[in-house]
Amino acid sequence: MKTINISPSDFAFLYTESKWGFYQKYRQGVKRPPFSMPKIFTVIDNLIKKNYENVDISTIDKNLPSGVISHSDSWIKCKPIRNPDFPDIEVSTIGKIDSILKTETGYAVIDFKTCDIGEYLIKKYELQLNAYAYSILNAKSDGLSLSEINRTGLIVFEPNEFLVNQGSTASLNGVFKWVEINFDPIQFENFIKYEVIPLLAGPEPIPEETDPCWVYLKQLGIEYIPE
Repeated sequence: MKTINISPSDFAFLYTESKWGFYQKYRQGVKRPPFSMPKIFTVIDNLIKKNYENVDISTIDKNLPSGVISHSDSWIKCKPIRNPDFPDIEVSTIGKIDSILKTETGYAVIDFKTCDIGEYLIKKYELQLNAYAYSILNAKSDGLSLSEINRTGLIVFEPNEFLVNQGSTASLNGVFKWVEINFDPIQFENFIKYEVIPLLAGPEPIPEETDPCWVYLKQLGIEYIPE
């Protein structure tokens, strides 16, 4: 049996944007050109984590839920998910979470974002965060394991002001908000069983004309010739 390890972010973006590209990466080993995230977003995320670690975040900003951030940048690795109709492959997840929020009722898987979050992005992040949650609840021995995960959400920083201070320093001001993400790890498990595994176990899908991975290749003069 072949085990396919998938990054949770690829469920949110690659799978939803290009099932053909997803198949190429995880069955054929052909990755799309890398996308470089501007470093400023990573810097802001790391500074937020550093300032919020072991502090009740609701005391810093009233728009955020009560809880203490922990387990930042921990690795998640889940036990394989199988579909008996496709016995030749199984799917696992591997990746790093942003952080865990310890609340009075359990733990929340959270992600930090530095931008406004539209509705179409919320659906994408729902897949990614539930992949993290499922993986933590069904962890391998070398992955983060917590039995009381019961919530997922985004801590969003929306910059709205840039200030130049005296001397050579400046500051970026903005507002924080909490975006609740639907928590449903069972739905994620079914998504893997009944959508992802059949896709990866089947024949190569034909790319759609609007598939962004395929559109990129067409611009290079490449033609798709199905077998």
